[in-house]
Amino acid sequence: MDADAAAPLAARLSVGLGSPGVCYPCLGEVAHELAEGDGHRIEQWVVPTLWVEGLGVTVTAAVERAVQVGLPNAVAARDDLAARGCRSGIFRAVVRRLARELHQETRRAIAASLN
Repeated sequence: MDADAAAPLAARLSVGLGSPGVCYPCLGEVAHELAEGDGHRIEQWVVPTLWVEGLGVTVTAAVERAVQVGLPNAVAARDDLAARGCRSGIFRAVVRRLARELHQETRRAIAASLN
């Protein structure tokens, strides 16, 4: 399962910017790379760092809950996560979603501060 195929499920998982294991500087680097390129270069070091920081546990638990409630592609995501860990499509999709959310929140905060 690649990250693009996993994106719809990643959007439905109960993982947010306040979840355990989230690192704002790491996600900021991912957001910058996504804006400037395709994100693959930064994923080489940021994604494993986020995994080790605890986001892997958070995403694994969220995927297990998704399997329990029968969300589409949750079983495939769980299997991919178990086999590939931080290199799985679902984990990378969650990281990219969180990076985009952080970028949007930052833009809103900057806009609000200018008013």
